Amino acid sequence: MSVKRPSLADSMRQVAHPEPPVAAVPVPVPAAPAVASAAPRPAKASPAAKPTGFYAATRVGKKKVTVALDPATHKQFKTLGVEQERTTEALLQEAITDLFAKYGKRTAG
Repeated sequence: MSVKRPSLADSMRQVAHPEPPVAAVPVPVPAAPAVASAAPRPAKASPAAKPTGFYAATRVGKKKVTVALDPATHKQFKTLGVEQERTTEALLQEAITDLFAKYGKRTAG
């Protein structure tokens, strides 16, 4: 019999946003009024509002880019990072800067 291991992401979400305890006795819910109230609708959150969940402070306001590599290329890329004593993120930032220079584009950041 296989037992599914708990998800690390789910565990982190539960710690960050614990669920309120479930009441053992059902609480009666009042019926909605027949006439809708004219209360103003709450404003939508602005894009600059702090997102929910965990985000590293160094990643706030940044977008991620993902690429699929074959295993040999991935190993070579990770090895280059070790040889240069740099993070893979730093290597990718350098590569993107070089790509922009090749095509005559300025970096925005």
